[in-house]
Amino acid sequence: MAKFAGNSKAVLVVVLVCLLVVAPGAEAALTCEQVTNWLTPCISYGVFGGTVLPACCEGIKELNNAYQTKEDIRQACSCIQDGAARIPGINYDRINQLGGLCGSTCPFKVYPSTDCSKRLVVIFSIWYFNLCLNI
Repeated sequence: MAKFAGNSKAVLVVVLVCLLVVAPGAEAALTCEQVTNWLTPCISYGVFGGTVLPACCEGIKELNNAYQTKEDIRQACSCIQDGAARIPGINYDRINQLGGLCGSTCPFKVYPSTDCSKRLVVIFSIWYFNLCLNI
């Protein structure tokens, strides 16, 4: 029983550190230019399907590594949503599959109706908690 108590204390410390790292009032450090550069190789899959390019998966992983705050996630969500809306023939179900196809998680789903300003705080907390536990 003492061993379990020690493990639960370690998990609690990790959770607290993760929560402290998340700056609640921080502004987004990500730019739409960065998001666009990372995800441009994914456009062909989003429109035509087929094979996901390795550069697309690399871009998704770069984007996921760049998230530092909930504002970063909101910014990325808005950038992806705005960019996707400008691509004729984009298939939102396909682009929302990319994270899984690339072996990466995505803290949101993008559709024309997605409100990037809502629900992302909870999603970010869960995503960041999982990231911290996987370190």
